[in-house]
Amino acid sequence: MKKMILAVLFCFCFNALASAQGQIVCEPQHQPARELFDLKDVRVTNPQMLNLQTLNNEYLISLEVDRLLAWFRREAGLSQQGYEPYPYWEHDDLFGGGPLSGHIMGFWLSSMTMTYKSTGDERVLPKIEYALKGLRECQEADGEGFIGAQPNVKALFAEVRKGDFRTTNPLIIPTNVPSNSNARQLWEPVYIMNKVMLGLFDVYCEFNLPLAKTILVDLADWFGKTIIDKLDHEQLQRLLVCEHGSINESFIDVYSITGEKRFLDWANRLNDEDMWVPAKDGKDILHGWHANTQIPKFTGFERIYTYTGNQDFSNAARFFWQIVTEKHTWANGGNSTGEHFFPIDQFEKKIPNFGGPESCNSVNMMRLTEAIYQNDGDMKYVDYYERILLNQILANFDPEQGMCVYYTPMRPAHYKVYGTKYDSFWCCTGTGMQAPTKLGKMIYAKAEDTVYVNMYIASNLNWKEKGLTLSQNTTFPVENTSTITIDCKKSKKATIALRHPWWSKEVSVTVNGKKVKTENKDGYILINKKWKKNDEITVTLQPELRYEVVPGGKYYHAYFYGPVLLGTRIADPDLKKEDCRLARRMVGGKGVPMEWAPEVTVSPESLISAMKRDDKDGVLRFYVPGTHATKEFYLEPYNNIHFSRYAMYLHNKSVK
Repeated sequence: MKKMILAVLFCFCFNALASAQGQIVCEPQHQPARELFDLKDVRVTNPQMLNLQTLNNEYLISLEVDRLLAWFRREAGLSQQGYEPYPYWEHDDLFGGGPLSGHIMGFWLSSMTMTYKSTGDERVLPKIEYALKGLRECQEADGEGFIGAQPNVKALFAEVRKGDFRTTNPLIIPTNVPSNSNARQLWEPVYIMNKVMLGLFDVYCEFNLPLAKTILVDLADWFGKTIIDKLDHEQLQRLLVCEHGSINESFIDVYSITGEKRFLDWANRLNDEDMWVPAKDGKDILHGWHANTQIPKFTGFERIYTYTGNQDFSNAARFFWQIVTEKHTWANGGNSTGEHFFPIDQFEKKIPNFGGPESCNSVNMMRLTEAIYQNDGDMKYVDYYERILLNQILANFDPEQGMCVYYTPMRPAHYKVYGTKYDSFWCCTGTGMQAPTKLGKMIYAKAEDTVYVNMYIASNLNWKEKGLTLSQNTTFPVENTSTITIDCKKSKKATIALRHPWWSKEVSVTVNGKKVKTENKDGYILINKKWKKNDEITVTLQPELRYEVVPGGKYYHAYFYGPVLLGTRIADPDLKKEDCRLARRMVGGKGVPMEWAPEVTVSPESLISAMKRDDKDGVLRFYVPGTHATKEFYLEPYNNIHFSRYAMYLHNKSVK
């Protein structure tokens, strides 16, 4: 209690010393060990990433704000102005609970903010301002601070505040509605509110638009006074059974920009005890749970910890992260199958499934990883982030249209299906908007006078506090060197910490062609000196070919070159590009036997010994002779394989 009182007093005192732009008025209790750079300070120049980021930016700009607003206006009793919402998840009945209408607005607001930071596109702000104006008109028409886009969503909340409701994971259902009736039950309305609140918070923090704060605070006030305050503990926990994103995080966000204690109190009531209590005690209860429902909760728990200092929530977040990455993660960094966690001994049995890990899971695990890494700086978070960034995020987007896949099949000889621009609007369309905007998020970090180079990806960094810019030039993994060039107006003393990846046998470093004094600490090679214009650091890596056995199994192996997952293309003249772009299917329907994929007939060590480097068109590639498999084949970075059947896990026939 004493700590809580001191925290609140500190927040009110801090109001007078608000940050430069005036957005954050209440600083967290826990100060981060590392700080990731703002996206506006990092520019990716890696061609594959830059292409994806450009495609995504144009897609975000192309979306019509009036269509995103259409059902917000309808539910507020306003004219839709002749616009209909976008189709499928934004419009159609889903699982008997109506549409998930409104979720894309939240994702779009966050993504537009991040794409502005990452690209500087001046077309972004006018569209955001128009969206805010429309949302505020809806809020004023409601008269109580509420905004929502689902059919009769406010009427449902009226039942909820009386405690007359039951929940499943996707649905909130009034008690007097039969379980077999679709009437007056809705799919995840708190989840949609959370996405909108996250978007409004991002907009306010970046652009300092008072209207974004007004809408956000009024909506949070409405939910707090109308729902949270009306429910007892058991009823609120029942509500939290239904997927709700990270609604606890959103109330911490509002607390951080207002300093008003009621928002912190409400945030503390929005923690799902089915998750954080066993996790803080080190109990793995994840089997059978819907994966993407749980992951954002733990980002919320970590945010609760940063603002309250309650170590239980941090322990829960870290235990959850550890369990997911150790016991529930595939070679590409994705987790679960069919959206649910399962025991580790089931991985091999799940490989034949047509639907693998969900893209949403990966984007949300990245958010959680960013949060925990900044709080303690442990290298294992960088290792995992690199795996998922290189091997699932980059692999999951149509390189011509920029649209994301929903499921990534693990099944050998299957293929990925990408959404279409204006017809799908899955949840993975939403997180799929976000991922390309922040490809530079984890490449660099800072703490006092040290900049941490976490990943060797072509990019530029503006380290404003030190007056230094770092330009990283590399074609890794095609070549194993990265050159970092320094630019500055005046010479500056600082420490540059270069990650020594676990997958590189050795790392050699030179400055201006000469070896220099370095220090090794916490997995980084530290160079402390006075840097001057045109100083050049050359980092030489030694990645090796290696393999990983599928978790809990023995017959399926994935092959890597350093951090890069390798896959093989499988020819099928009957599979067309249009088969890989489907508006309303998450998984391709043209199945073939898994035996279409090559099967290994020797030990994985023997296979690696036989692999020969054979690059083609500037793409890393390895030749595997037919003497070591059922047929000869090539392995290349899995993230390069699109519009083709593939295998990332190879069956090994030699294993007994």
